[in-house]
Formats: sequence, structure tokens, C-alpha cells
Amino acid sequence: MKKLQGPIEDWKLKLEAALGQYKFQDKLTKKLDAQTEDFTEITLLEIVLWKTNRYPEITSLVLEDINDLRKDYSEEKMVSILRSLLDLKGFDLPMASTVLRFACPDKLQIIDQRVYRFITPDQDSLKNPYNHEKKIKLYLDYLERLRIVCKDYNVPFNKSDRILYQLDKTENKDIKLTTYA
Repeated sequence: MKKLQGPIEDWKLKLEAALGQYKFQDKLTKKLDAQTEDFTEITLLEIVLWKTNRYPEITSLVLEDINDLRKDYSEEKMVSILRSLLDLKGFDLPMASTVLRFACPDKLQIIDQRVYRFITPDQDSLKNPYNHEKKIKLYLDYLERLRIVCKDYNVPFNKSDRILYQLDKTENKDIKLTTYA
């Protein structure tokens, strides 16, 4: 590790340059640095998301689309929103499906490696593709398989993410999960 050595004037210039180059979560960093009001729960959540580098930059248009989907569901709208979410920083298929699940729990559920493993025992693990269109197809296929399992075993679809997640934890506790591939 390089230590600060040499004339302090040289290091002052390097330190100023380093600060100018700092771009970690740029918008959120500026927002948190400017915080003068009392902290709220939202402030604390933003700090946690800043620290974990998971702060999603969602547009007001996408939020409007999600709220519209809640009022008037269609698969076409859902796929369009899913595509938009996947294009945003901080969203991949598990996070995007989580947003969609809470927006429309009777129609959509979280894609989760535990539930996936439980409802597709012939698969080794959930393989999350790189391509957005393949992710969308994976999610649609997952939902179709989940609906079949829910119907066959009388599992309420709107609670299936929780029920099957817990069932996998209980029934497969000795089988290590593989990470998303």
C-alpha cells in the first residue's frame, strides 16, 4: 500500500484530484451530503442502499407505469415494465420481479432460487441469463410453472413466493444452494 510521502503540497493536489474523480452513487451521494433535515426511515434506507451500492435509479415514468399496471394489469404492460426495470441501474431480474410482485401479487411473483429449485427439481440451479429478452422469457416460463404447481398443490399464488421459499428451506436444508449462474 502506498503511503503519503513527499511534500504535502503534492499530496494536496492528488487528494483534491481524487475527490473530483469520486463518482460512487453520484446522485445519491450528493443528496445524502446535502441532508440537513432530521433523518427519516427513508434517509436510513437510502444510506444502507448507498453503502451496499444497491440504490436503484428509477424514473418517474417507470413508477407511473407500475402504478398503472396495478390498476389495469396486462402481460404486455408487465413485460414492458420489466424491460424498463432491467434497463435501470440497480435492477436485475430478482429485484425487478420483487417490485412487480408487490405491485401485482395475484399475477406476479418473485423469481427466487429457492422457489425455482423447488418447482423445477430437474434443474441444478436458477441460471440468470445476461440478455434482457432471455431474462424476460425465463421469468414468464417461471411464472407459468409456478401457476401450475400452485394449482396442482392448492397453494395460493399470491403467497407462493413465501410458502415455497420456506418449504424449500425446510425440505432442502441439507442441500446447499448454488449461486446464480
